[in-house]
Amino acid sequence: MSILQSFKFTAILLVLFSAGLLQAQVQIVADQDMEKNLTLISYNTSEIPYTIQIEFVSLENLKSLEGDLIFKVARPGKTNLVTLQSIYINEKTSFNYRTQLFKGEYLPNADSEFPYLVPFEKGVTFSMRRIIPKANPSILVENLPYTGVLFFTESPTQICAPRKGIVSEMRMDLPSNSQEIADFESENFIEIYHQDGTFSRLSGIKENSAKVSIGEMVIPGQIIAELSDPTNGSEYQIKMIQSRWDFNENGLQWINFPVKLETANAQLKSDQTADDLTSTHSEELIIREMDKKELKKYKKN
Repeated sequence: MSILQSFKFTAILLVLFSAGLLQAQVQIVADQDMEKNLTLISYNTSEIPYTIQIEFVSLENLKSLEGDLIFKVARPGKTNLVTLQSIYINEKTSFNYRTQLFKGEYLPNADSEFPYLVPFEKGVTFSMRRIIPKANPSILVENLPYTGVLFFTESPTQICAPRKGIVSEMRMDLPSNSQEIADFESENFIEIYHQDGTFSRLSGIKENSAKVSIGEMVIPGQIIAELSDPTNGSEYQIKMIQSRWDFNENGLQWINFPVKLETANAQLKSDQTADDLTSTHSEELIIREMDKKELKKYKKN
């Protein structure tokens, strides 16, 4: 057996991700067949996919039909990423490559017009405005890149999932300290990964109040946590941020984007300012992304 035939490579990769350092494990194994073709295989123990950038630095007696810089998706479990073809079967083969790991799946055609629920229980009266980025508190919010939306209400309520997805990350052990500015390092949060490659992040959550766990599938309107007690007068508040990967000349970049919100009053965008709105949980939106099995279970309950 050649060295490459028994080759095993484990990648523990770190990526700077939105509001902190994301650490994840994906094992990449190189498997060679009898004709010396070599396949890179990923083993992803997470509940969500990861996008892997693979750059081949050197290839000896091997060729990539997809080029030297490729993007592949490591789905939960085992995924064949790419096969390098052997040029001459009797010659020595070797290779060297670099990787970068990005949480979630990069999908260039994510629907920014997909409607979301306001993350409150049904029938809550609330107001909304854009989140103020912490680093630029003196600059007009309208002149800054979009960060997210702040919902606030005078009524105690629980936090609900705004859209169907998988709980991909959370932090729930910090004392409640919700503010109007974006200060994610000092707030509890729950992150939800959606099937179109986008993420929703809800922050300003009461300590140890999560009703869900990482890897759990949630549906729109499902209660997932409790709001923190008011710290600025009598208002309860929650921040919601939608994010995705965007590809430009600098490669994959993490961006936040406004989304369409469904309320009992009207549909509006999350970058708008509005008062005296009422949250709603329309069945049409709740079941919109369900498969047949999920729909059957939902109607049964």
